Amino acid sequence: MEPEVLFLKYAFPCAFIIKQRGEINEFEHQILEDAAINNKVLERRLLEKVFFRAFERINKVAKELNKDKWDSEVIKEYFINKHNSIIDEGMYSYAEAPESLKNLCKVHKAKVIKTKNNFLIVEYDNKKTRAASKDLVKNVKIGDYVTIHYGYAVEKL
Repeated sequence: MEPEVLFLKYAFPCAFIIKQRGEINEFEHQILEDAAINNKVLERRLLEKVFFRAFERINKVAKELNKDKWDSEVIKEYFINKHNSIIDEGMYSYAEAPESLKNLCKVHKAKVIKTKNNFLIVEYDNKKTRAASKDLVKNVKIGDYVTIHYGYAVEKL
């Protein structure tokens, strides 16, 4: 998978919040959604502009790993292992966010326990369950493990 596609799959779930802040419009949100769902490569410059908060941290991870910020290993390290600490530390608007929203914003590893229409029912963090859209992942079945972010299953593990 191209690194731009991998990045967008993890970042896209936050695009709704970015749109609500007025940082992107509905048309731009639709472009991001189409690219995330259909594995389209968008320009890095655009992704870095829209998701500048993520890239502040990704740049640090890249430096720690001595790799390019667009290396897939860097992107996964950030989202799977570092992203949640930003929320726990109360950075950005997370300081005022309720715990339920903070949990939704975190990236979790989850087991698919049921499928229903266009959603997966997943189990994560010691028996918590929730629905996650399967728009961003293909060929996922009961028993598979995925990462989830906001209301989406992001990547099959």
